[in-house]
Amino acid sequence: MEQVKTWWEQGGVVMYPLAIYSIVGLAVLIEKIFFLKKISGKVIDEARKESIDALNSEPAPPEGDSPVHIILKRIYLLAKEGLSTAALVRSAEREISRLEDISMRGMIWLAIIGNTGPFVGLFGTVLGIIRAFQGMSSEGLTTDPSGNPELISGIAEALVATATGLLVAVPAVICYNWLLREIRSRMTRIELACADYADAIGNGKENEK
Repeated sequence: MEQVKTWWEQGGVVMYPLAIYSIVGLAVLIEKIFFLKKISGKVIDEARKESIDALNSEPAPPEGDSPVHIILKRIYLLAKEGLSTAALVRSAEREISRLEDISMRGMIWLAIIGNTGPFVGLFGTVLGIIRAFQGMSSEGLTTDPSGNPELISGIAEALVATATGLLVAVPAVICYNWLLREIRSRMTRIELACADYADAIGNGKENEK
């Protein structure tokens, strides 16, 4: 704990925005992990099973309260209203687009943190170096800065600020790219599952006619 306090004090004023960055980034990551659980591979596989069942028997209202099942229920209700297969597929695509928009909310903050975190740290570096040179000039030092505490403090601030900026930015970039890949991958799988269901239930209605 003492080391954290020392690190914070040495980092200077830029530690405050970097702390906010880390809190926001962690909050976004936690929220997205919970969201990804709602559209997990298991949930998507269950949705694909719904389309198979719709082909083999009289389709029943999809069970479950996941975002995927909510879309399937929407397709089921529209099919009951007599919409064509093409219309059902288009409706599924619109619903998936809305789901994708929801899934991407907050991701911009990870991008901002990853892109600007190093610059905030670099700003702290500049401030630290300025302090160091101000300390040197106030003592009239030009060649031998040893013995000047302000110089050591300024250099420490510069190094800590840079390190903290990178420590905040690098995980944000990693999490952003991982989440983006997971969201896009699962959206593609959801789109295929919903399209299969819409096609199956739509063709089933047409065969009944």
